[in-house]
Order: sequence, then structure tokens, then C-alpha cells
Amino acid sequence: MSSEPEHNTGSDRYLITYADLITLLLGLFVILYAASQVDKSKFTEISEALSQVFKTDKVLQGGSGELSAGKGVLPQPEFSNQQEKSLDDVKSELDSKLSAYLESQQLSIIQNANSITLTLPEVLLFTSGKADIYPQSLQILDSVASALKSLPFEISIDGHTDNVPIRTFTYQSNWHLSVDRALEVGYYLIQKGITEKNVLIRGFGPERPIEDNSSVQGRGKNRRVEITISQPSSEVAANTEENNSEQKEN
Repeated sequence: MSSEPEHNTGSDRYLITYADLITLLLGLFVILYAASQVDKSKFTEISEALSQVFKTDKVLQGGSGELSAGKGVLPQPEFSNQQEKSLDDVKSELDSKLSAYLESQQLSIIQNANSITLTLPEVLLFTSGKADIYPQSLQILDSVASALKSLPFEISIDGHTDNVPIRTFTYQSNWHLSVDRALEVGYYLIQKGITEKNVLIRGFGPERPIEDNSSVQGRGKNRRVEITISQPSSEVAANTEENNSEQKEN
């Protein structure tokens, strides 16, 4: 008959487990204590080394520890302080961009106290009796658009004709032709970035001549498109401010 192994089931058996637990706790506290003791000399050496690499203020010496190595590396953001152009600025820019046409007297620019008027004769833009802009003349309007783009000025585009009656399949009168020419010029400028709400299209037909219609030369000067740049009227300015306020609220 085999005998079973004897097991120690005495009342002191728990002491072994308790002793093991105490030993483990003691070891844990020793490790924590050792880890909490900072070698200040070693820490200072490491801090100085990092300061040289990253160019930080020394923390131990009361510095903020802020990294400064990146300062000056990336370009600082530039916030636009560009002020709105004055009428004088616009006049100077137009004079520069259209200097060749001004020197050859193909067009004219006149400035007074409150506005600038650019006069474009028919021969520079259109075929007689039509409102299709010559492709080679679009660069003139491109220059005008670049000078006026995104500016808050009121831009009136007026079509004018001579007093010779016209009645074609396309146009019933000089009034129709003058309006269509102004519309073609205005719409092209809008496509090139002119603020649409600032553009005013008008056609005066033969009613505002600048020369005597009794001569060929005079009639040629009367057939024209005028672009007038001026400060917005009080009503337009008020409407613009109101619209901007509504957009901000929305």
C-alpha cells in the first residue's frame, strides 16, 4: 500500500506567502527610491548638451526652455497692409500700362477731382455698325481690368455713336448699338475680375457728342466707349456696407 505525500497544512503556511510579498514590496520601493535620486551633475551635462543642439534657454538657470532653433527658419506670415488705391494711383497705373496707345493718341485719359475717364474710339475696338470687340484690342481691356480689379470704385461704361441713323437686322437704332457696345466692354471687364456690382452700363446713342457731327473726323470721335472710374455714390456705398454686414451675420 503506497503512502500519499504529506502536505504541510499547518497554521503557519501563510507566513511563506506573506514573506514573499514583503520581499517583493521591499524590492519595489528600493527601485523607486533609486530612480527618484537625480544625479544633478549628470542632468546639468545633459541639459547643456541639449541646449547647444536645440538652442534652448537653460531650464536649470531659470530659462523658459523654449526652442528657438526654428526661429528665422520658416518665413514669418505676412499680413496684407495694402491700402486701397487712390484715383491718382489708378491714373498712374493706367498711364503706364497704356503708354503706347497714349503716345500714339489712339485713346485718351482725363482726370478731374472726382473721376478718371478713359475714352476708347470706335476704330480701336469695333467694326463700324457692330459691337464685336477686335481680338487684338482685348489687351487694352486686360490692362484696364488689372488696374481696377477688386477695387471699390464705381465704373461707368458708356456707349456713344454719331448722329447718322442706323437700322440693321441687329440694331434698330444708334441707341441699341451704343448700349450693346458698352455691354460688351463691361461684361469682358467683369470676366477679367472687375467687381460686378460696381459696374454701370449705359448707352447714350448720339446724344452726347464731343465733336461736330458735320465732319467725318468729328463723327469718328463721337463713336466711342467711355470708361469712367469714380468714388461710389453715397447710395451705392450704403448698399455695399449693408450687404457686407448681412454676409458677416450669415
